[in-house]
This record gives sequence, C-alpha cells and structure tokens, in this order.
Amino acid sequence: MNFIASRPGKSRLVRVLAMTLLLSALALQSGFATGAVSIAPETTAVTPSHKVKSFHSYKPFSKLAIGTNFGTLGPTLELATPLTRRTNLRVDGSFFDYGLSGTQNGVNYNGTLNMRDARVSLDFFPFGGSFRISGGIAAYNKLDLGASGVVSTGNSVSLDDTDYYSDPSNPMHGAASFAYGRKFAPTVTMGWGNAIPRTGHHLSFPFEFGAAFTGTPTVNLNFVGSACTDTTYTSCGDVTTFSDFQTDLAAQLKKIVNDVAPLRVYPILNMGVDYRF
Repeated sequence: MNFIASRPGKSRLVRVLAMTLLLSALALQSGFATGAVSIAPETTAVTPSHKVKSFHSYKPFSKLAIGTNFGTLGPTLELATPLTRRTNLRVDGSFFDYGLSGTQNGVNYNGTLNMRDARVSLDFFPFGGSFRISGGIAAYNKLDLGASGVVSTGNSVSLDDTDYYSDPSNPMHGAASFAYGRKFAPTVTMGWGNAIPRTGHHLSFPFEFGAAFTGTPTVNLNFVGSACTDTTYTSCGDVTTFSDFQTDLAAQLKKIVNDVAPLRVYPILNMGVDYRF
C-alpha cells in the first residue's frame, strides 16, 4: 500500500523538474539573443560638428584684374595678378594730354599738359586684408607742361618785380616749359584695396597715397620781341640784348626753380575701381 500511494508524488516531482528545465532553457536562449543584439556594431555615421572652410587658390598669375584710377598721375589704366597669398604684381599706365589756352593778365597763351607714364608695383598685404604697402618703379616717358603766349599791346609782364611792356611795333612772345628729365623713378605708396580679393569677390575700390622720387624738374622761360620800361614806349629794346631785361628774367627764373624744387618728390594720390575675372 505504501508503494502504490507514493507513485503520484513521484510523478508530480518529475513534472516539476521537467518544467524547471524547460524554463531554464528558454531563459538561457533569450539571454543569448539579447547579448547578440547588445554587441552589434554601431552603424550610424558621425556628422562633423563644423564645416570645413573653402580655400581659394591664388597661384602666381592664376587670376587677372583690370581697373582704372584717377589722381595726381592723371587717368590711369591698371592690370593686376597674384604672386603669392599676400602679394600682387600690378602694372598701370597713364596716357593723358590736356590742352590749355586762354588769356591771363593780357597774355594770350596756348599750352599742353602731358602726363604719360608706366609703373610696375609689388603690393604686399601684411595682415592678409585690404591694407597694402607697395614699392615699384615708374618710367616717366613724358610728364611735362609747355606753353607759349603773346603779350598784347599795352600789357606787361612782371620779372623780379619789374614791369616790362610789350612794344607795339614788335610785341613780346614768351615760351615756358616744365619737365622731368629722369626717365625712371622709384615709388613708395600705401593704401587700401586688393585688386584680387582673397574673399572671392570681384569688385574692389583701391585708394593709395605716397610718392615718386622723380628728381628736380627742369624749368625754362624765354622771350623774344621788344620790351619797354614805360607806357610811352620810348625806352625799348630787343629782349635778347636788353641787359636789364635779361638780368630780371634770370632772377625770375631762379625764383620759379626754387618754388618747384619740392616737386623732386612727386606726390601720388589715387583712387579707383578694379574688377577681378
């Protein structure tokens, strides 16, 4: 009877053990699956936190700009190209002729102002911006002023504070000239504006000031005809042999030379517009 009564208990024990093993197997399988997911490699791409700035390449002679300037050198055409990141090569030229005519203090005059030159400059941008320091050489092919005139009857010219009246029978004619004899002159300027903007822009508006070391200009002043010392035209003489006239003419010319002596350093002041291709 004891044997028969114990069989149901053993049966329940077997079922409990079998169920425990099944649940353990399921839990172990679930654990493997979970671990497989947790060690899967990360496939999401990392987005950079900043943008990479674009870099404009400025190799020697890789770009070209043209422009025009206005200033003490007259209207000027300009070409520029980069040499390095902070230097440009610039060539400009002026081809300006201006006619002069009129009447001043009874003298009818005609003349021409010639401003023709070519300049080569190296522009250096020390801070990488628009401020520049430039050095170069200017070739002054023709930078001069010439004029001639007639002293009409009844009018006079003043030479070293002495008045000489034009002889009605042989009126005085005068000629004057102002010219730079040096063909080449070093230049130094500074200013703002880069004809080849490193920002990628196309337009720039340059401004520069400085000087060209041209040397002292040559001045000439000559007269022909007859001059008189009074309005009655009684004390007259040919100006080429009139000693008082020649003495006063030489003194007046000396004053003019002294007045223009500071122009041995010719001022440069230019402003304009450039376009980069």
